[in-house]
Amino acid sequence: MRVSLSEAEYNLLKLAAGKVSAGRRYTTEELARLLGVPRSTVEALVSLLAEKGVVSVSRVARPRARLTDLGREYLRDGLPEEKLVRLLEASGGALPLDEVSRRLGADASAAVAHALRWGAVRIEGGRVELAKPGFRSPDRALLEKVAAGEELAGDELRRLKRRKLVDVKEERVTVVVFRADPRDVLREAVVEVGALTADMIRSGEWRRVRLRPYDVRASPPRLAANKPHAFVEFLEMLRDVMKELGFVEIEYPPVELEFWNYDVLFQPQFHPARGPNDTFYAKGVAADGLEPPTELIERVKAVHEEAWGYAWDPRLALRVILRSHTTAASVRALAAGLKPPFRVFTIGRVYRVEKVDPRHLPEFHQLDGIASEGYDTDFGYLLGIVSEILERLGFKEYRFRLAYFPFTEPSAEGYVRIRGEWVEVLGCGMFRPEVLRSLGIDYPVAAWGMGLERMAMALMGLNDIRDLYSTDAHRLEELVAPW
Repeated sequence: MRVSLSEAEYNLLKLAAGKVSAGRRYTTEELARLLGVPRSTVEALVSLLAEKGVVSVSRVARPRARLTDLGREYLRDGLPEEKLVRLLEASGGALPLDEVSRRLGADASAAVAHALRWGAVRIEGGRVELAKPGFRSPDRALLEKVAAGEELAGDELRRLKRRKLVDVKEERVTVVVFRADPRDVLREAVVEVGALTADMIRSGEWRRVRLRPYDVRASPPRLAANKPHAFVEFLEMLRDVMKELGFVEIEYPPVELEFWNYDVLFQPQFHPARGPNDTFYAKGVAADGLEPPTELIERVKAVHEEAWGYAWDPRLALRVILRSHTTAASVRALAAGLKPPFRVFTIGRVYRVEKVDPRHLPEFHQLDGIASEGYDTDFGYLLGIVSEILERLGFKEYRFRLAYFPFTEPSAEGYVRIRGEWVEVLGCGMFRPEVLRSLGIDYPVAAWGMGLERMAMALMGLNDIRDLYSTDAHRLEELVAPW
């Protein structure tokens, strides 16, 4: 049989010569054991040999037995009938039936039944008597076969299944049939090699090999280069921009109290956003370490009751949630005693009860920033900072529109253009006097929050926010960081 073989194919056939027969069926697992090579190597090479007509390959489903925990225990410690035989041997060859039950416990019934079945014991006058000293259960040999990966006959398999000693699952196996004796194939084969070696020339083996042809016009294989995820790169770029503008990064965990997420930000407890339709509540999570100072609680209570005219409930304020915006981190930093001039920012995950669509996710990232130069800080100062950030990120077209937020006044929304459409990516404003009074602050503070997935969409030219979190490796590779 004249055929061109690679060195690996040739070596596999050399190993098979004299060990396998033409026309007989072998699984790749059997071949791997027979030839002493890994099964994965056999799987790969027989597929190549099948393309050259040396073997035929088929994939079939067959039942495969695996030992259960009980089967492994019996194989290790002995089957119940074997334990009964050992017990009788140690007791002079016979014991009353009730004594056997007491000594073997839960295994007693199975032990007697199977020992009687195999003729290892007999029962006379309420006593169990030994009939076959040194008895080994036939089922032990079957368990050993299963443990070694060997197949069982149908009735043997059913017997072990009835005893709950094996589980049977269907598995797909590769079956190989050699169309000719490997020795005949080797005699006619030509081995292709990538290069001549000194050993080939000295041994004369070069006469039976053929140099593999190369197409110098062929394109090289496409290799996927390792690189950071484009969105991760965007977050790092954003950090660099903020630090270049003199901002210091702060971090707080996303598990938060309603107090920091809503109450200190002058959002009343009857606001519809403070419910399970908008907020994720963390059941069974303790508030340890999250509690605000008592004097701050009292100031927030006084502000709410005076401004909103309702009885403020501290129990609601101390419920644990997943924060819905990173402004919770900003007010924590203010409460810790920031003094102007200061510029701080945080980047973190936030959570909202949202229906997933091309523009919304229930979990996303925000950048929150606050800044104050002192008593001269105003709304124009805020818009100047936000504009500078947008321009450094590469946005050429952006605009602001006056808006309402519970904790800032005046306030604005920021929009950028995504493929001809204006999309909101940020909110900004000056903290309301009620917020500042609760925090014990008498100077103005500028604040803003940015939805980072939407900003990344705009910079990367995406129409669907879910593309940033795709599990498709090819799609992720096509994401290009915006710089």
